[in-house]
Amino acid sequence: MRDSVTIILLVWIIERGLCGKLERVAHRPDNVLDDYYAYRHVTIIHFNIPDCTVAAAFKFVVKEEKIGGIGKCPIRDVSVFLKSGSLPFVRPDGSKIAAKLMKGRRRYYSLNMESNGDEYMIRIDAPEPGDWYTIAFRSWSDPENGKITQQGLGASCETVLDAELLLETAAITMPMDPRWEYEVHMNESSDSAVMQLMIPDEFVDSSLFLRSTCGEECTITVHVTAEDHIIGAIVNSTNVTVSFKPFSDAYHYVTLRLISGEASNVSLQLLDSSPTDSGQVRSVGLMRKSLPDFFLFDYEHLRGNSSKPSAYNLTAETLSVLSFEIGRVYDVGGTLTLSLKLVDTEDKTKEKEKRNVVVAACISLGYYSNITAGGACCRMENATTPADIYVNSTGPASLHIPFPEPGIWHLSLRAFCVEENCHCTASCLNGTACEDCDCMTPCDARVESRISSLPCIEGNCNSQGKCMHYMSGGFVFAACHCSGAYRGFDCADDTYVLGNSDIIIRMLLLTFSNLAFIGSVYVAVRREYFTEAIVYAAVMFFSTFYHACEAGEDVYSVCIMRLSVLQFCDFFNALLSIWVTLVAMASFGPKLTAFCQTTGAVILAMSAEMDRTALWVFLLPAMTGSALIGLSWGIRCKRRGTVRYPSRPYRSIYFPAGLLLVSLGLVCYAFLQTRRNYYIVHSLWHVCVAIGVILLLPKRQYMK
Repeated sequence: MRDSVTIILLVWIIERGLCGKLERVAHRPDNVLDDYYAYRHVTIIHFNIPDCTVAAAFKFVVKEEKIGGIGKCPIRDVSVFLKSGSLPFVRPDGSKIAAKLMKGRRRYYSLNMESNGDEYMIRIDAPEPGDWYTIAFRSWSDPENGKITQQGLGASCETVLDAELLLETAAITMPMDPRWEYEVHMNESSDSAVMQLMIPDEFVDSSLFLRSTCGEECTITVHVTAEDHIIGAIVNSTNVTVSFKPFSDAYHYVTLRLISGEASNVSLQLLDSSPTDSGQVRSVGLMRKSLPDFFLFDYEHLRGNSSKPSAYNLTAETLSVLSFEIGRVYDVGGTLTLSLKLVDTEDKTKEKEKRNVVVAACISLGYYSNITAGGACCRMENATTPADIYVNSTGPASLHIPFPEPGIWHLSLRAFCVEENCHCTASCLNGTACEDCDCMTPCDARVESRISSLPCIEGNCNSQGKCMHYMSGGFVFAACHCSGAYRGFDCADDTYVLGNSDIIIRMLLLTFSNLAFIGSVYVAVRREYFTEAIVYAAVMFFSTFYHACEAGEDVYSVCIMRLSVLQFCDFFNALLSIWVTLVAMASFGPKLTAFCQTTGAVILAMSAEMDRTALWVFLLPAMTGSALIGLSWGIRCKRRGTVRYPSRPYRSIYFPAGLLLVSLGLVCYAFLQTRRNYYIVHSLWHVCVAIGVILLLPKRQYMK
C-alpha cells in the first residue's frame, strides 16, 4: 500500500515542485568514512525529526580529499543506510551469523553512492518523529582481492561525507480527541495537515474513517504514524476506512496531503474495531534492573518481595503478554536477548503431557500480537507469520535483536499440547504460518523468561573475537573485533579462515624463501664484505622469524619475541641491507665506507621507527646510495678519461642482471601484492632480493 502512495507522491512532486517547501534544519559536515571490513568500521550520523513533520529529505554529498602522496584520488563507492529509532543492522559483506536473529525488523533506507561530489537524496513522507540514524562507509569489496600497496605510492585520500536534513512542516496541525469527529479544510495553499492523538489502550484494533467532499475529483493521501510508519492509503472516493493496530502508550499522527484537486473538506473519525471475541489477555509484570555499564539491563518477573526471578504460569484460556520498554539512545547500542524455558509444573501427574507441550512466542514493537490456533503470529494489516520462538521440553530457546528500536515491546505467549502422531506440527513449527492445527490445543504450562541486553551477542563473539565498545558521532555501540580471518557480527563466519594445510604452506613459503640469503652471506664472506655478510644474515634471521610469527594465524605461530619487535628488526635490516650494498658498490676507501655505513644505520633506525611502511623510508637509502654510486664512479671515470668503469664483466653482465632482478622484485612488492597472493609474491620478493645482492655485490678486482 505504501509503495503506491509513494508513486503518486513522486508524480505530485514533479507537478507542483514540492522541493521548494523543504527547509534545511541541520547540517553534519566532514564525516570521514572507512573501508568496511566489519560493523565496527561504520560512521554514525544522527538527526532528530520533530513532531508533525509532513516530509523529510536527507541529502548526502561524498567527495575525496587528498591528504598526501602523488596523483589523483580515485572515485570510491560509498554505502549509506538510514533508519529511525536505532542503528540499521546491515551485513553488506553477506557474512553468516550463528545466533538466531529476529526477522521483520523496522524498515531502513539505503543509498549506493560515488564519491564524485554529486548530491544524493532520500525523501520520506510522514516520517516517524524522533531519532534518525545514518551509518555510512566505503562499500565492501572482497578483501582477498584487495591490493597491498606501499604507503606513499599514489595519492593518500580521505572519503568525506556531508549530510543535511531538510523538513517540510504541516500547513495545518491540531490535536485530535479519538472520541470525536473532526473536519479539515484543505486547498492549494493549505495542502497538508497533521492530526495528533493518543489512542486508548482498549483499542486493540482501530479504524480511521475518512470522508472527502470532492469525491473522485481530488486525490488525498493519508498516513498513520506512531513510533513507526503504520499504514498509508489513498483517498480518491467519498468514504474510505483505514484499519490498523495502534501502538500502546504512544502518540499517533494522521498526515493528510492534497495531491490533486483544488479544495476539499475531509472528515476524520477514529473507530474501535477490536473483535468482541478476541479472548482474554493477561499481563505479566516485569521489573527492570539496570547495571552500571553500557547496554546492560534485565527485565525480570519477581514474585512478592523476592529478589530472584521466578517462573510464571500460562493458562489455556488467556494470552499472556510480557511488556518492556527500550529507551532512546542509551539502550539501542547493544543486543536484546529473549530466552524462554519450560519448567516442571507442581502437578507431577501431568508428566506425560508436559513432554508434548510447545510454547509459541511472538515479539512485536508497539502492539501485542495475537497467536492463532496453529501457533502463528497475527501482525499488522492482518498478516500472519510463524512464531518468533518455539519452546519445547528439550531446552531453552533464544532470539536476539541487535540494536533494538526504542519503544514498548510486547512478548505474547501461548502454550499448546500436541497430540502424538500430530502431522501438521511438522509444518506449523518449522516456518509455515498456520491458522489452525487440529492436534494442537491450548493448555497450561509454566515458563521461565530472560529478557536482557548485553553488548554483542550475549557479551561474547563465539570465542573467535572480542566484544568491544566503539564511539562514532558521539554515540556508543558494541561490535565484535574478530581474530584471525573470522568475520561477521558474531565472528561465526569462517569463509576466509584457512585450513591447517594452507596455513602451513603459507608459513613455510614465507619463512623458507628467506634461506636464499644463505647465498648472499656466503658470497659476501668470500668477497671479504664482512659487515655486509652480518647484515644479510640479520635480514634472513629476523624476516624468517617475523613471518613465522605473523603467518601462522595464531595456530602454528612461532614467536621468539614480540611481533612488533620482530617487525621493526625485519624492516630495519631490510633497509640496512639496501644501504650497505649500495655503499659497497660505490667502492669507497675503508674509512669512508665505515662512516657511510654507520651514519646510514643511525638514520635508518630512526626512519624505520617513525614510519616503517612509508615510501620515503625506502627511497631514502635507495636514492642516496645511487647518488653516491654515481658520484664515485663518475670521479673515477674522469680520472681515467674513460667511461669503461667498473670492469667489463661486472659492468656488462652482473650489474644489469642484478638491477633487472631487483627491479622485478620491487614491481612485485609494490604493485602486484594482494591478500590472496601475498604469500607467493612476497616470497618471490625475498628470492629476488637475495639473488640480486649476489649479482650486485662486486668482486674487489672489478672495482680497482
